[in-house]
Amino acid sequence: MTNNINFFKENNYFVYKDFLNNDLCLLFYNYCLVKASSIDFKYFHLKEKYDKFWDGDFEDPQALGAYCKYGDPLMDTLLVLSQNKVEKVIDKKLFSNYSYWRLYQKGHDLKPHIDRDSCEISTTLCLGYNTENIKNYNWPIFLETEKKQIIQINLNPGDMLIYNGVKLRHWREKFLGLNHAQVFLHYNDTQGEFKIEYDNRPQLGIPRKYQRS
Repeated sequence: MTNNINFFKENNYFVYKDFLNNDLCLLFYNYCLVKASSIDFKYFHLKEKYDKFWDGDFEDPQALGAYCKYGDPLMDTLLVLSQNKVEKVIDKKLFSNYSYWRLYQKGHDLKPHIDRDSCEISTTLCLGYNTENIKNYNWPIFLETEKKQIIQINLNPGDMLIYNGVKLRHWREKFLGLNHAQVFLHYNDTQGEFKIEYDNRPQLGIPRKYQRS
């Protein structure tokens, strides 16, 4: 564990292999498939009942067209339950902020960016993917270190990348498979610059629009 802590302190990122077991990955991955499909149906057939803040949407400019959901109650629960494991790896006491997940499909990408203040300690957890259309394919995520080095990281289902989201620029190139579910769990260092909890929401599991002013 000491080696992991030192690596994160020196590099501002760490890959946590098998953070989530196979059974939980299967549950979360299939939840993402069903959820995205149900909201797609609701948008096109019950649009008068659709609310993008509560239902999620396909309009995130960082990954336009991919279904995304902020503050999903299931994923916000995972956020809190994962906090202790993340804290041990990076040797920091954290505030839980928010979860955000996407279901990418063929042709989607992730634009290069750094994260906002509520994402000081970011994690991206691979839940599962379908790449049966292309052999031996694992969609990488790229990090740009503070020394301007480009790091390519490949995650299997259950693997988590922990990184400093406000320091390290990150992105993905165009996805070539059929679908890929990824959840982002965001935290702040309680002793760091950004002392934010629940992304300034009054509680977990609700949209960002209910942030306190």
